[in-house]
Amino acid sequence: MPLALALALILFALPALAATTEAKVEASADADADAVTQPRRQTQRPSARAFRPVFRTGIDQVLLEVGATPEHPSATGTAWLRATPYLLWQPTRNWEFRASVRLDAVRQSGDLSYSDAHAELGETWLRWRQGDTRLSAGLQTILWGRVDGVPLIDRVSRADISRVLLDDLPDRRLPQAALRWEQAFGEWSLDAVVLPAFQGADIPDADSIWNPLNRRTGRVLGIAPQPALAALAALVRSGAVNQDDGDDDGGAALRITRTGQPFDFGFVVGRTRQSLPYFRPDFVRGNLTAVYPFSRFVGVDAEWVAAGATWRSELVATRGLPLTTPLGQTVAARAVEWVGAVEFFPGGGDTRVNLQLLAHQLRVSSDVGTEVLELTRYRGVNGEIESSVGQGRWKLGLRFASGLSVHDLYLSPRISYVGFEPHEIMLSLHAFRGNERTLGGFYRDNAYVAVGVRTRF
Repeated sequence: MPLALALALILFALPALAATTEAKVEASADADADAVTQPRRQTQRPSARAFRPVFRTGIDQVLLEVGATPEHPSATGTAWLRATPYLLWQPTRNWEFRASVRLDAVRQSGDLSYSDAHAELGETWLRWRQGDTRLSAGLQTILWGRVDGVPLIDRVSRADISRVLLDDLPDRRLPQAALRWEQAFGEWSLDAVVLPAFQGADIPDADSIWNPLNRRTGRVLGIAPQPALAALAALVRSGAVNQDDGDDDGGAALRITRTGQPFDFGFVVGRTRQSLPYFRPDFVRGNLTAVYPFSRFVGVDAEWVAAGATWRSELVATRGLPLTTPLGQTVAARAVEWVGAVEFFPGGGDTRVNLQLLAHQLRVSSDVGTEVLELTRYRGVNGEIESSVGQGRWKLGLRFASGLSVHDLYLSPRISYVGFEPHEIMLSLHAFRGNERTLGGFYRDNAYVAVGVRTRF
């Protein structure tokens, strides 16, 4: 822990001059890349058209946060430190290599205390590009979807649930080993992804208050406690939890999109392992296993501008989702999910409103029975409101999610000061309430008040 703290603090203190120089080099590299598709001008000097190899190092971002959990009976607070140093090498116009390391340190205080510090590879890939073709191999973060917060077609990324909903969506995704082919055909684009080696979501420590297994109460996220599940509760409290990422690959998926009038639209199809774990009980051996079964899916998405607002929608049908019967058995289910969103700027550009309506329906496709412990029907609304004051130095925001068919509530107001660029000083609150089978109900004791500093280079 002290070593990780010292290393991250040293990285955080890199001179601003390095960031400025990096920005200039990046602008130069972008200009060179754009020149590939631009016609040559005879009046241009040859030296201006010559490619210059690029090599740079830096940090994607640094997060330092301290928070309190006033409602939790066993934890009083947490401290987080995260940094992602990287290097980028582009020896030619066509080839590019990137490597990064994600450094994490966390300490939870109170009766349920623990400390952890670790490092893992971040975005680390080799990329070749030529004209409208781009091929990439390595650890990549691939975030599909048009809707912020809950993109339904986000099926090839690796989830990071170590902080549940505390971060924005891009910061809740981790790189996954992938082979990727991106191809443009005028207004049409193709994005094909193969996952040769699957890795499940980043799960918090067993003692973390954000773990989807509550060892204090014996509950599993998404499943309401019942007397018939006393054996399952006992496994959660004291049983071993194994990780089974599977011996096979992570699957493959294909997305085709078109940009143009009257709207942009896309189509996605694939067979991949779900990133979030399903905890399969084994009452004979007395343990739980986090498994990531394959599911097949097909979906469509669209985006258009009308009435001064941007409208987005995604619709996905899925087969092979695991659910739990009252006897603790696992059955497969089919799902149909839809999300619609609208984003607009009332009163000018200082305020942004993003509203989303979500609906999903699950249907058991097994002969074992139709009764399951998870919610099979959910309707909800979520979104974000942001505004800036004080000539843009202060940012006010509210993220929220509320169930319409069931009691489920998450509220997160925050205020940030961005006058010390590139640093952002934040004060935020995260509050949860809801039915026992919902996320808000599971984390109802985890109200979290935090102050932090985030630096994006």
